[in-house]
Amino acid sequence: MIHYHVWFSLKPEISEATGLSFAREFVAELTTQGKLARGIVLKNTGEAPKSRLLRYHALFEFSDDDQMNAAFTDKRKEGIHAGPHGKLMDAVAEFRVEVFREV
Repeated sequence: MIHYHVWFSLKPEISEATGLSFAREFVAELTTQGKLARGIVLKNTGEAPKSRLLRYHALFEFSDDDQMNAAFTDKRKEGIHAGPHGKLMDAVAEFRVEVFREV
């Protein structure tokens, strides 16, 4: 299993409900298309300086490299600013990505 983590914050003019709906819509799109084993959206409840992570966390779990590569290939073909991913990107102020593999 491959765990693709995205920590992000929303632009000030984007409400939490709106921004998170975009994230959930993107997760749902990938799941429906079979390009994601599991996706969840989380909220960091820690406050600075206790937590140095951004407020929101989207976790995308891919079953293997083939599934992850298919998702990224299709997104590049469609365009990263199109569809639910594009709406989410337009709402995000800052993000950080890390990829982990189960060992």
